[in-house]
Amino acid sequence: MAYLTTRARMSSSFSLEVVMNQTAVQIVKKVDGTYVLDKAALHGILQQNNILTQKVAVLTVAGAFRKGKSFFLSNCVRYLQCQKDGSDWMEPTAVISGFEWKQSRDSVTEGILMWPEAFMTEDENGEVAILLMDTEGAFDHKSSMTQCATIFALSALISSVLVCNVMQDIQEDTLNNLQFFASYGTYALEKTDNNSPFQSLLFLIRDWQNDDEYGMEAGERLLEEKFKLHSSCAPFMQQLRKDIKRSFSDMHCFLLPSPGSKIIKGSEGTVTVDDMDEDFREGLCDLIPQIFDTLITPKNIGRMEITGVDFLSFFEAYAKLFASGDVPEPKTIHDATVEATHQSALKASMEFYTTEMNRSFSQISDRQFFEESKLQSMHSEAMNAAIKTFHDAKKMGNLPQYLEMLVEQITNKFEERFLKDNQNRITVERVRKDKEEAERKKIETERKAREERARYEAEQERLRLQAAKEKREKEEAERKRAEEARRYEEKLERERREKEERERRWAEEQKRERERMGREMKEQRERERRESEERERRWAE
Repeated sequence: MAYLTTRARMSSSFSLEVVMNQTAVQIVKKVDGTYVLDKAALHGILQQNNILTQKVAVLTVAGAFRKGKSFFLSNCVRYLQCQKDGSDWMEPTAVISGFEWKQSRDSVTEGILMWPEAFMTEDENGEVAILLMDTEGAFDHKSSMTQCATIFALSALISSVLVCNVMQDIQEDTLNNLQFFASYGTYALEKTDNNSPFQSLLFLIRDWQNDDEYGMEAGERLLEEKFKLHSSCAPFMQQLRKDIKRSFSDMHCFLLPSPGSKIIKGSEGTVTVDDMDEDFREGLCDLIPQIFDTLITPKNIGRMEITGVDFLSFFEAYAKLFASGDVPEPKTIHDATVEATHQSALKASMEFYTTEMNRSFSQISDRQFFEESKLQSMHSEAMNAAIKTFHDAKKMGNLPQYLEMLVEQITNKFEERFLKDNQNRITVERVRKDKEEAERKKIETERKAREERARYEAEQERLRLQAAKEKREKEEAERKRAEEARRYEEKLERERREKEERERRWAEEQKRERERMGREMKEQRERERRESEERERRWAE
């Protein structure tokens, strides 16, 4: 991709092992000989990780059945997965799996299949989701030429890069099969500003055996030779080549050798990288990085890079054209593309109007509303800006009825949503104010009742306190009298005890005095006795 980086990552949190065990999702099925889009399946893939709002780049492989388309896409899946986790996508023991393929006489892929995960990368304007699609093989015994043309047409209409998978060489029948694109391209160029209706076409020449030169440079030389206008070439074939070149914004060619007998006889999940012939491995290592680093760009229709939502709308519109089982006229497809671009612009403009009005309403609280004049002014400004968005959007052709539809849808949206919402806010605010007034009156009544009750309770409390005070004063007086009586009694009792104590002490002192005098008299007599005895002893001696 010219301005896409090589940083690729999974758009979901699934591990490499889990993704490799997944299978492609059939988004276009064959029902009673016609092809029908499974919108739910496609939407299920696009709704992951906001892919619906991201730009998309689509790689589709188309061509004859049993020529290795699914095997090639399985290698693309493995390359992108390994880019995401930084592992070696050419690890010799790595098992090659992804889109179902096997050795068989019958075609394996039916309708159109898409890998269930998108691979996210970035360009200068933001993120881009890369989608991989496989198509039913053409020219088997079960498919008519109309059915083959249908698959080719759908693939080219919705692809950023259409890989035309052919064996050994670009033959005239290959170019004849592109006649449908040439006719559509010629018609589309007449109706537009000479921008090619399709994006990149890559001729992938498989099992190239004419010489030993492989790769993009050798392929470009082959492409130049095949599209050179020789004088000996019939006028019809000269015009066909001119129309094909004008139908695609750019064309490339890559020459690949045979993958080897082990791959040819193998099937999905049974062979490894090491089973490929070395020349083939080298070719893949050259081709696949070039596709995702240089060739693939965001899908654009009518000069407009489309998002996942647009991709779904365009796919659905184109699928309806082919639902009849017949290849529609180029004019029919062009008209459908013109209408789809206008539908996309209409949707984007409506989303812009809704976003602007939502933004205005988000700036006020749920209890606020706009005055009628202010609301009408906001509506007019947002509608004029949405109309400008519609005019500025890149569209094919001019369908004035879509502008009328935009004005009508905006008016309906305003009346049914924003005007009604504002009226509801006014009603709710009026009811809220009435309720608040009633609540205020109720609160005021309750406040007065509480105040009256409080005054009554305060008076009762005052009387109770007064009575309690008088009771306390009376009790205090009685207590004081009782205390004075008690103190007088205690004083009398104390004086009585003191008198008794004095009398007791006096009696004890008298007693002790008498005892002392008795002891002294006794001691005196004892001394006199001993002295008498001592005198008698001395006399006797």
